[in-house]
Amino acid sequence: MTNKKKLVDLLKEITILYVEDNELTQEIIIDTLSLFSKNVIVASNGEEALAIFKKNDIQLIISDIEMPFMDGIKFISHIREINITVPVIMTSGHFQENYLYACANLNTQAYILKPISSVKLKDALYKVAQYLNVTSSVLINITHSIQYNKNKAILIDNKKEHKLNNKEKLLLDLLIENKNKIVSYSQIEQNIWYDYDEVMTQSALRTVIKNLRKKSNSKFIENISGSGYLLKIDY
Repeated sequence: MTNKKKLVDLLKEITILYVEDNELTQEIIIDTLSLFSKNVIVASNGEEALAIFKKNDIQLIISDIEMPFMDGIKFISHIREINITVPVIMTSGHFQENYLYACANLNTQAYILKPISSVKLKDALYKVAQYLNVTSSVLINITHSIQYNKNKAILIDNKKEHKLNNKEKLLLDLLIENKNKIVSYSQIEQNIWYDYDEVMTQSALRTVIKNLRKKSNSKFIENISGSGYLLKIDY
């Protein structure tokens, strides 16, 4: 079991997306979440939250189920099409078996009934922090001299830190998930250029790859002509 201090430190660094349409509940929970994390982003419905998730590096989602425009179940269903590992805490004012069943199928980490007490929320946050500590590989060794801090989107080459932009991070995350395997151009387009108004060109992709390579002295990203890219991890 990870000690409490380590879990508290981890929670401070993660970015939380909190989705709730009730303004009073929103205010109360934001105050509590701010005690645990320095980075809390708020949305009032699933549509707004989905747009935020696509443009930000989110490590935890807390979402109500009953919301206008797009409810929490539909919202998390869309999230799971993009990211299958980001932890999710669902909240609801009603205990319904169909909600529990849907949440289980969407790989959520906790289900909290309203009213949400600080004790319930704290317990759920510690559970998620434990999950993140075990599963998320916050600091990834790529080579003997290169590390990647996934939470902070920082590539570290011989102890020199290089901040990654959103597309660089998304691409590196995708390559790491498929380490030592070829990631096709279509996979990259679906995961990195996912906005409806974006089109991936070979020039745009090469620019992202070039910028990643500039931030390290090692050519750990290999182009497989006609197929895609491969991340070689030899550590």
